[in-house]
Amino acid sequence: MKNTLITFLAISLSLISYAQNFPPINPENVTIARDAWGVPHIFGKTDAEAAYGLAWANAEDAFDEMQEILIVGKGKMGKYQGIKGAEADFFAHVIQAEALVDEKISSLPVDFLQYLDGYAQGINRYAELHPEGIKVKGLVPISVKDILKSYVVVMSFLTDASGALDKIYNGKLDDITTGLGSNAFAINSTKSEDGGTYLCINPHLQMTGSFSFYEAHIASEEGLNMSGSLFLGGTSIYMGNNEHLGWGMTWNYFDQGDIYHLKMHPKKKKMYEYDGEWKKLETKKTILKVRVGKKLTLPVPKKSYWSELGPVVKSNKDKKQYYAFKYPSFYDITAPYQWYKMNKATNFEEFREALDMLGIGMFNIVYADKEDNIYYVSYGQVPYRQDSLVALPVIPGDRSANVWTRLHTVDELPHNLNPDCGFVFNTNNTPFHSDCDMNIAYKLRSAKYTDLRPSDNNRSTRLSELLNVEDKISFEQFQAIKFDNQYSKETYLVKKLAPLLEVDPANYPDIADALEYIQAWDFEADSNDVSAAILMVSIDHLFRKKGYGDKQFVTDIDVTDEELFNAVREAKGWFLEHHGSIEIPLGEIFKAKKGEMEVTSPGFPDALAANYGKRVDGKYVLEYGDTYTHFVKFDKNGVVEMRTLVPFGNSYHPEDDHYFSQAELFRKQETKPMTLDQESIIENAKSIYHPK
Repeated sequence: MKNTLITFLAISLSLISYAQNFPPINPENVTIARDAWGVPHIFGKTDAEAAYGLAWANAEDAFDEMQEILIVGKGKMGKYQGIKGAEADFFAHVIQAEALVDEKISSLPVDFLQYLDGYAQGINRYAELHPEGIKVKGLVPISVKDILKSYVVVMSFLTDASGALDKIYNGKLDDITTGLGSNAFAINSTKSEDGGTYLCINPHLQMTGSFSFYEAHIASEEGLNMSGSLFLGGTSIYMGNNEHLGWGMTWNYFDQGDIYHLKMHPKKKKMYEYDGEWKKLETKKTILKVRVGKKLTLPVPKKSYWSELGPVVKSNKDKKQYYAFKYPSFYDITAPYQWYKMNKATNFEEFREALDMLGIGMFNIVYADKEDNIYYVSYGQVPYRQDSLVALPVIPGDRSANVWTRLHTVDELPHNLNPDCGFVFNTNNTPFHSDCDMNIAYKLRSAKYTDLRPSDNNRSTRLSELLNVEDKISFEQFQAIKFDNQYSKETYLVKKLAPLLEVDPANYPDIADALEYIQAWDFEADSNDVSAAILMVSIDHLFRKKGYGDKQFVTDIDVTDEELFNAVREAKGWFLEHHGSIEIPLGEIFKAKKGEMEVTSPGFPDALAANYGKRVDGKYVLEYGDTYTHFVKFDKNGVVEMRTLVPFGNSYHPEDDHYFSQAELFRKQETKPMTLDQESIIENAKSIYHPK
């Protein structure tokens, strides 16, 4: 009885703590200093005031774009995007995101809830003063719960739980999903020319839109001083550095969750067998609001189910088949809190404590700090289970022994701290090649499901060649490595292209001229290079025809010689159709666009300067690639130098000076200086103001 009373009092006190009304933020306590590139440097006395300023600055630059994540949290995607958007609302219902937040919000510290409340106040105040910019009626006011729900849904989406739902619902359990790519690497004093510790942060995601990157610097008198990038609508810096340490993130590939086929009772509805007992599915009902046309919104009743194994849906293809799917993101709301704690970490021990929360669902992490530590971990919420079960596309769901119950700890995940060779990296390659050599012994004693990218791509092969040298590396050389446009002759794809590189062009007279250009390629993707242009278009045709994605830069290219030559044939036809000649340099067809603005795109698919385009009206328009670049050098006293690049500019307003102000830097593969020093920032700011 005594223990029950104590538990009741503890829960009651935590609920009271959350229910309290946090004081309104005084905008006069928040200062936004815009630098020459329009990047906001936000200063507040408290963390919550700084969060208010972050929300305000982000809204000033991209209110439309940042709302999309908030609309997800508010459950109004159906009102915003119609049937397509309603799928996101249904997904949020299936995983019971709102109920999860209601259940667990009281477990978060009050100071962090106040931080989120400050962020919410910033959005709500901006929306109050700019009501014409609100995309969906009823979006504001945004609450702390809405923000947390958006993180639950987005993290579940990023860890492919939404893909699992689609496979179940539409009967596509054999479909393969692919992710995107990024680079991150670090060297310490054993490798650097001046004894410093260097870090490169280089995520590759969408070039524009909600999942592109926004650059900001957020500081407070309570310990925040973090500069870097975040998704539009994010509440903390996702990757970057403070005065003590920094980190980058790349997409990683592990088996993130499981799908279970339920054994249903032959006669009794909604009854499933579990450990020899028949249990009843719990029905979860919702009404989706779906926009039809411009103004009409219709209510659409939907239902899903919940079981001992997690959320359940029945196949739309075979309505007698029920499947449960269990992903860690369905049970956790701490992702934004973990990022906040990472932002405030002052040393490796505090950073590791933040990682031990296991709140962020995925991403490789490459870390460096002023104490000369470098660290890599293939991080995420990785369920601990048997390899033999994970290998099954669908696991029998009638036994609890088949269902995972815990996550791998950080120490159980592939990781690498301060290797002897002085560098760590990841480029979406196997996590067991993160320094100078592939660690086969480590790989063999690790669970197979922790590595779904078992080999190297061109980026990891080329990066190894550039870092694994006897000479010390200067900070200038370190930066040049990231902008490298060359293919290694040892890379998997180049070896697969051998028939094109070795054949006598005379054997294929209709494409002999194109083959001669391909064979003259020096393996570097320069903007003036005709050979690189022909090869890029040929590879694109091959990948589209075969249904390939970024994964195939690592392995699994199944292609015949004739398919290779047909790809070149199709590429030649495309050049002649759109340009009247095959002698077109890469820079004339590969473009980066934002709205109506256009610039020649540097880089090449799977080069370290990794950029990927899609065909649009006789050109390749950059779709995803170098969305953010960030270099930092530490010495024992802290940050020595920072340099960053957003490919176009921070603003999403075409009339704004910073809509496209960094595009020329992007074209030339250059960066701009950045600093954490408030005095210097204020002295050189182009504008200084308080939110309203």
